[in-house]
Amino acid sequence: MKSVFKNSKYSLIMLHMIILTACSDGDITIQGIDFNDVSLQTCQTNIEATLFFKINETESIALLLPQGLLRNSVSEKTIETPLSGSASLHYRIFKETIATDYYCSSLPTISPAVVKNAEATTGNVLIDTYLSEDGNSFEHHIRLSGVSFVDDQGKRITDLNISDFGVFVTPK
Repeated sequence: MKSVFKNSKYSLIMLHMIILTACSDGDITIQGIDFNDVSLQTCQTNIEATLFFKINETESIALLLPQGLLRNSVSEKTIETPLSGSASLHYRIFKETIATDYYCSSLPTISPAVVKNAEATTGNVLIDTYLSEDGNSFEHHIRLSGVSFVDDQGKRITDLNISDFGVFVTPK
């Protein structure tokens, strides 16, 4: 009977060790960022818009452009601005699903909580503006190039698939 208790004691200790080593410490590792099949959104519908974002349930990517970068005129050449200083790109993972009002409400929301935040430290935003086929609007094609993110723990994320950020249409 004593050996059964002894074996059970060791089994219990081994079980606890397995549980402790198998549990996640809560860290989320970002394997890659892919928003190609997600629609571009903004809170404004004119060239005054500076915040563009994509939401994929509990993930988002948000691009903040400097005021006046978008123009209602056909671009002669690609407009290029670096993702440092006045332009920024953020990738976030949330505790639960978010909606458009997370970015568009006049009072910033406090939930859902951000689980992981990563900011682009290198890269460029490229914008080409065309007149639409019907001539009634301008199409601003926004692309990203050479983007590299660094998360809150200093880990670099470069496995990206977000070169074509989206098309923003403004009235003529």
